[in-house]
Amino acid sequence: MTNIKNAKRMKIYLIAVFLLGILGSVSAQQDPMFTQYMHNPVSINPAYAGSRGTLNVVAMHRQQWVGIDGAPKTLALSVNSPFLSYNVGVGLSLLYDQLGPVKQTGIYADYAYHLKVTNRTKLAFGLKGGVNIYDINLLDLIGSEGDDHIALYGARRLYHPNFGFGTYLYSNRFYLGLSIPKLLQNNLSDDKNTLINKEERHFFFASGVVLDVTENIKFKPSTTVRIVNGAPVSVELSAAVLLHDRLWIGGMFRFGDAAGAMVKFDLTNQLSVGYSYDYTLSELRPFNQGTHEVFVSYDFARKNRKTLSPRYF
Repeated sequence: MTNIKNAKRMKIYLIAVFLLGILGSVSAQQDPMFTQYMHNPVSINPAYAGSRGTLNVVAMHRQQWVGIDGAPKTLALSVNSPFLSYNVGVGLSLLYDQLGPVKQTGIYADYAYHLKVTNRTKLAFGLKGGVNIYDINLLDLIGSEGDDHIALYGARRLYHPNFGFGTYLYSNRFYLGLSIPKLLQNNLSDDKNTLINKEERHFFFASGVVLDVTENIKFKPSTTVRIVNGAPVSVELSAAVLLHDRLWIGGMFRFGDAAGAMVKFDLTNQLSVGYSYDYTLSELRPFNQGTHEVFVSYDFARKNRKTLSPRYF
């Protein structure tokens, strides 16, 4: 009987390692991942805040690895705007992410200062600060019933403040960003007898450019690189064709993980909608039907200031 109970406990702990460690393989993750980072850069780089010159609101939803119970589901809402002068940008980011019995809610404020480098180029420095709230409920795991240790430590809420920074070099036709959204490595376990896990630092590099092909066709290649301790470097290459400054059609390839297709349509000069689908290439491929991601973006025109169109970044 003791052996059965120990085996059951070990199974639960292995599940917990996957859910809380979440960085042991390419298919694992700690901070949420988005395919369409290029349409919401402020989510990973606070220096982007205010760079559009308008009050911009972006909502994104990602359903990852459809068909796998407990797979990540992510909702993100970002607001950013110039403040007082166009040299200063401020923003607010809200994020909700669920991976099995682990729920993460993040609330962060962004501040950026923009310096003019040339007539067409600016360099921004940004700071991000806020709190992550982790709700961990291992009591819902299959086999947890009757386990005294899980009953004592299986449900808890953790509050972890954090801060980060970023830089962003940009013009109307290109961008280059470096950022570390979270610097503190907070402990995610409050029990000495369970696995010890911590928030890992994520290093982001993002770049893109818009090139003219013909009068009505443009080409936009971009890349996003994510580096985090305990996992292989994640490199994503994307490319999109812009037709008549309204319709974006493109694809992406994330080495060792996924390939996908993306579409974005500018309904007006202020309102945009987009969708992407990721086809899994990792060992999880036989167990899921891919990943879906949608977003909506809206620019509120500022008084006495014309809304620029199109906006490439």
